Amino acid sequence: MSAYSVVIPAYNARRTLHETLASVLGQSVPPAEVIVVDDGSTDETAALAQAASTLIRVVRQDNAGPGAATNRGVRAAQSPWIAMSDADDIWLPRKMERQLELLAAQPQFTLVSAKMRQFRHGESDDGRGEVRSGPTRSTLVVRRDVFLDVGDVVDPPGMCGEMVDWLARFRHRGHLMCELDEVLALRRVIAGSLSQRVNERHGQGFLAVAHAALLRQRAAKSRPVSAPSIPVSHIG
Repeated sequence: MSAYSVVIPAYNARRTLHETLASVLGQSVPPAEVIVVDDGSTDETAALAQAASTLIRVVRQDNAGPGAATNRGVRAAQSPWIAMSDADDIWLPRKMERQLELLAAQPQFTLVSAKMRQFRHGESDDGRGEVRSGPTRSTLVVRRDVFLDVGDVVDPPGMCGEMVDWLARFRHRGHLMCELDEVLALRRVIAGSLSQRVNERHGQGFLAVAHAALLRQRAAKSRPVSAPSIPVSHIG
């Protein structure tokens, strides 16, 4: 099977990172390398990651957001395939095996995702959590050259919706993706976490993503141009 690198953006992830790393390192098809991008953490995130395995490389940067940390990790990666995970999610043991099998069998796809099941932080997964479909950072595997062709993940206001924008640009560039109809990862729900908070800046972030998509649609109707990203004026 093809070699793959794992990119994990992490910010103050001391409480959860060890479980995420254990699930990544315990894959039936192990990674060639794991890159943890410490996005300006003020806790022991970097030290915990470095101590977990010799396969792990820690890259440090000032706090810039999960998108910027993802970009940094992909550029540091050396494998042809990139898998990603948020620092609080968990992979099931055969996640990468199943996804790499599909990509080898159907090379027209350059990105594959899978379903996720939710569980609450502090509780064990009992298999009864809500199952969600659709690509997320923690479920997708993408060819590295395709990621670079699509361009950077852009952090919108509120640091929410960055992968929605990137996936829209992926499609706009004409790349093909698919989803395995299997639960291959677990999404940790933490009260008060970034993904759980709803505020004005989150709304601005999703509006910026929608605006970028509208610009792409207009450009596609008028002439074949490269997909615009979120305008700088919309990034707070």
